[in-house]
Amino acid sequence: MTVIYVRHGESEGNVQRIIQGQMDFPLTAAGEVQAEAAGRRLASSGAVALYTSPLRRARRTAEIVGRCMGLEALEVAGLSEYGFGEAEGLRWPEAAARWGLANRDWGVGQVPGEEGMEAFRLRVRAAFDALHERHRESLAVAVVHGGVLGAILGSLSGLAPHEHVQVYSSNCGMTTIADERGQPTVIGLNDVCHLREGAVR
Repeated sequence: MTVIYVRHGESEGNVQRIIQGQMDFPLTAAGEVQAEAAGRRLASSGAVALYTSPLRRARRTAEIVGRCMGLEALEVAGLSEYGFGEAEGLRWPEAAARWGLANRDWGVGQVPGEEGMEAFRLRVRAAFDALHERHRESLAVAVVHGGVLGAILGSLSGLAPHEHVQVYSSNCGMTTIADERGQPTVIGLNDVCHLREGAVR
């Protein structure tokens, strides 16, 4: 069982440093190039299936990756980014100032309409478990978001929902999780070899 999780390419929201959450932003030109590089890297991986968050920035990344791999992406709602409620569309310092937020204040109900970290972790873990169960004997690829990767890694590490994994996921970085002795295990984290100078054409 192996699933390669690819963070979506650079989006307009990333460039503007906006809290995107479940808002739909397109990829930038650089994001499209990143997705092409990821697709070329994965073209010979032997993956039998491709999944994606339904959000635009992930779907477009998956479309480009899938074209290289010869696969059509299937949307999985559980892989959508965290819902930041009324903070979506703001920059991080603006949201922090508006609601008096420090690092551990996200996800505990201080922002009106936010999803809540416990609900988010449960949603993402259910999608994760379903994918890994489906691909016990095969390899799959899933295009997701930074927050989703954080939720997966936090869950696998046994952290409480409001404890954040201090790991940065690059746009189109790849994290590989495989079955090792009956347990899902991270065997590759934020692999960006395909994005290095000379690898991106």
